[in-house]
Parts: sequence; C-alpha cells; structure tokens
Amino acid sequence: MKGLNYTSKLTYTYSKKFEEMQRILEKDGFDNFKLNDNLKIVEYSIDNSKTIQLSLLLYLQEIQLIRFTIAQQIQLCQIIYLKYNYLQKYNIQHNYLSSDRIWLKVTNNHQITILPQFLQYSIHFVGFDCPFYEIDNYQNSKREDGQTIKDIITKILHQLKIKELKKSKSPEKTKALQIIFTSLLEQGICKSFDNFFEESSKIFKRYNYKNQRLSGLIDKELTIYKSKRARRIDDVIGNIKLIISSYYKEGQSFKFQQILYTIFPIIAKELKNATFYQNQLLPKNQNQIYLELDKQIFSINKQEVDQIINENKESIMKDFKFDIDLQQIKEIINSELPNQLKFLNYFLNNAKFADQHINNILSFINQFKKEIIQKVIISTLKDYLNLQILKLIQELI
Repeated sequence: MKGLNYTSKLTYTYSKKFEEMQRILEKDGFDNFKLNDNLKIVEYSIDNSKTIQLSLLLYLQEIQLIRFTIAQQIQLCQIIYLKYNYLQKYNIQHNYLSSDRIWLKVTNNHQITILPQFLQYSIHFVGFDCPFYEIDNYQNSKREDGQTIKDIITKILHQLKIKELKKSKSPEKTKALQIIFTSLLEQGICKSFDNFFEESSKIFKRYNYKNQRLSGLIDKELTIYKSKRARRIDDVIGNIKLIISSYYKEGQSFKFQQILYTIFPIIAKELKNATFYQNQLLPKNQNQIYLELDKQIFSINKQEVDQIINENKESIMKDFKFDIDLQQIKEIINSELPNQLKFLNYFLNNAKFADQHINNILSFINQFKKEIIQKVIISTLKDYLNLQILKLIQELI
C-alpha cells in the first residue's frame, strides 16, 4: 500500500525435501525468501509498500479505507483462481491455504491507494506445507486447495454484494447489482470455476468493461472535482508516513502492525467524516498495551532450563560415571536455543489474529517453547555423553 514503507518478516515451517520446497517456491515466484533446511523453515522479507496480504486488503475495504471497483474485485477472484490452477499444472499442492497466506504484489510501479486506480499485480501463496499451528489439532489441519479457493472467492463476492447493495441509492443500479451477483454467485462460483469465468465474461461484455471498470452506474470514476476521497489521497499517504516515523522501529514490525490495526479504522473514519482532514495517531487516552510477542518467544527461564536438565541428566547418564561439566552443557544449550526458537516466529505472522486470540497464542507459544527447550537439552546431553565416550575410547587405545 502506498505510504507503508516498512519491512516485516514471515516465517513458515515445511517438512518436504529441500529440493522440492525450493522448486515450489521458485514456481510461486514470491521473491525475497530464505530456506533454512536445518530448521525446516522458510523466512520471507516483506516490502509492505509493494505487497499486501489478501486478508488485510479485504479488511481495509471492509472499513472503507481503500476501495476497488467491482470489476477489480471480480478480477481479483479470477487471478487468485488462475494462480491456484497454475500451480496445479506443476503438481503443487499447498494444503494449508487461507486468505492470510495469499499476497498481492503490485507491478510496474503501481500502488494501492484509498482510490480505485488501474492496478497490475501478481498473486503469491506462502506457507506451503505448513500446518495451522494456531489451532488445537494442527496436525490434522490440512485443507483441499480447490475448496479453499472456492470458499475465498465466494466470501469476497458475498461481502462485496452486501456492501454494494447497502450503499446503492439508485433502483436502477440496485437491480443491475442483483443481476451481477446472482450471475457471479448462484450461477457462477457456486456451480464451478468454469461457470464463474463464463458469467464474469458475460458481465464484462454487458457492462462494457474497460480499464478495470464496468460502465454506467456500476463503477463510477472518482475525480478530485467530484470526490472528497479523491482529494485526500495525499493526506492519507502523509498520515501513514507520520505513523511510521512515530511508531515503527526496525525489527519490531509485529508491534507496529498491532498499532496499525488500531489506527486504520480511525483514519477511515476521519477520511469519511471530517470536513478538513487532520493527521491521526494513537489516541492519547488509550492505555492499550501492545504485547511484544517477539520478546516473549525468545525469553528463556533459566530455572526452567535447570529443572529440565536435572530431570533428564540422570536417565541419560545413569549407566556412566562421568563427571558432568554442567556449565559447559548450559552454554551449549543457551547458544543453540535462539536458533531453534526461530520456528516460533510463525506466531508473529498475523498481528490482527494474535490480538484477537492472545491467550490461545501465548498458550501455544509456551507449549511449543517447552517442547523445543526439552528437545535441545536432551540432544545436548546425549551429544555430551557420546563425546565423553569417544574421549574415553581414545584414552584406552
């Protein structure tokens, strides 16, 4: 989105072989990713001025901060399906798709603003082969890709139908909208993807599709002479830049995204209602505490580590009489843990979801963290034992 000049990261796990995962990501074409096969994670670096998460795009439309034309919404649905179909041709199954794992990347210097403008972009999927760790039964959270795509398209069109019919003040336009959405939904996507494309083509032809707009009453063009929204593009962009300079710190994108989700509705309200636009920041009387989950993830309780070491050292060392250098073992564990805990950055992928389910997220983080700490400690103790055995053998030779 124009003005959102900050970077963030995404982290997902995978279980496939490295070569297969690399092939999948290269076919998808979303650049700036790094595969770590030792940890079995994929890390993306996201330029938020050029890319936007589908779920965020739909949210910003819902609160009326940004707008797409009806034609653009239909095309969005088409392009999402075409991406799915493209990957199917290469026998690539995602298995864990959702609107949070679909991204738009604008091309040819186009940018998303508060006004519907001609826009070129590509669609990309992230989170291939990565379960939904934020649900209880994450081991069985696979979804059939085709059904998920159908559900996403249906939801986009259904929400668009409700919004457009609600704001329509013309009986003629209301009637046209009812025809359009009956074609797209009941006669289209609810039957099949082929029917959806066929009905979309009919609508584009009937309403003289041109430059990502439907003619007549359907997609009116907004100009600075007729629209307050059109005159406020620079105001909103300037406001977003002020928010970034006031709150964003490099490496703290999760906290910043929490702040954005608080301010976005405030900006949308100002954009719609104010006679003279004024920059919006966090309300001074708001005492909301933004939980820094990244610090929660990498904070390590030394007493807990000591307890797990004590619980496992006796069983692992029970048949041996070696003197144990606990200090050396702890140093190895402390050096390895930050690397292994990178998996938990997964829970920083979606600030809005985390805010809404914070207690569950904290519970999952603590559960996985304990498992990771225990795994590292047991592995370290076993490696230490094997090293002592090798030393003893060398001494006896």
